[in-house]
Order: sequence, then structure tokens, then C-alpha cells
Amino acid sequence: MKKLSFALCMACFLAFGLNLNAQNLSLGPRVGVNFASLTDGSTSTKSKLGLVAGITSTYSINEKSGVGVDLLYSVEGTEIGTNVDLNLNYLRLPIMYQYFFGQLGENFRPKAYIGAVPGLLLNAERGSTEVTDNYKEFDIAATGGLGFHYRLSSKGVWLNADARYIRGLIDIDEGAPETYNQNWQVSLGVSFGIAR
Repeated sequence: MKKLSFALCMACFLAFGLNLNAQNLSLGPRVGVNFASLTDGSTSTKSKLGLVAGITSTYSINEKSGVGVDLLYSVEGTEIGTNVDLNLNYLRLPIMYQYFFGQLGENFRPKAYIGAVPGLLLNAERGSTEVTDNYKEFDIAATGGLGFHYRLSSKGVWLNADARYIRGLIDIDEGAPETYNQNWQVSLGVSFGIAR
């Protein structure tokens, strides 16, 4: 029930964004890859590849800044041994302040951003064994990254490319102390300007 409530809250948050000035809002799909691992603050486990996919949105506050909100399914965790991975599957809601370089109207707009990334653990598996109860249901992380928006059409269609680092702030392991999510994420998206 908690997971359903959290997912509905995330959906409402995104829907709220649609009520903002629609000329400043773009929305679309995003897909990419995580290079995920776990850390205790000083050492990290071996990275594993994981899918990240979902919806991306950008609300432009002014010519140079905006707020980005994504709703993403994110496969995280670590490689434990040969042919054995720990898969931590999250529903993530990155909320980021974005600073855009260049001038409004240019086709290529580089950006830098920072933000918070709350996440809801959907399930966890070590190999083929379900281990969801060994990990905390909620995680929050900090993120920072670089990317760009490239205009594909004059009708407000943009290609979005991002490379971000995500570092968990909550100890996620119920049994072992000091275990945090950590991952590098590379993704591409296409966003469409919403017009009324």
C-alpha cells in the first residue's frame, strides 16, 4: 500500500507540473544505463549495468534556468560475483535545478544541474533469490550532472542527453551498516513542448 501511495504522489507531482505555464514545459520519454555500485563511504563494490527508463520533463523558469523532474524505473545494485548480481529496482523521482548556457532560441543548449533523487524500492534480488526485506523501502540521493538539449524541430521537440552522478544519502541495508547506493547514469530523451 505504501508503494502504491508513493507512486500516486509522484504521478500527482508530475501532473501538477502540467498546470504550470504550458509554453515553458516539455515532456517526453527517457532511456539510458546505470553504472551502479554500493559504497560504505570509503570503498565501493564492483559496478553493474542496469536499465533506467521513464518520463522526463523540464519547466523553464527563465532564459537561463529551469526545473527538471523525471519519473524513472532504475535498476541499481552491484555485481557480487561471477554471474551473480544484486539487483535493487527503484522507482526514482529526480528533482533538479538546471542552469542553461547559451542564449534562448539557440538550437544547442548545454546545461549543468544539481538536485535530490527520492526513490522507492520496488524489489531486490540476489541472483534469483528475493531479498527485498533486507533493504530499506525508501532511499534519497543527491545528484549532479551535465548535459544538453538540442532542438530537433521548430515545434518544440528537443533531444536531451545527460550524464549524472547519483549518491545515496540513506544507509539502505537493514543488516549491514553504512551501505549507500551510488551510480553513474547516462541517458537520452526526447521532449515535446506542451502547448495549449
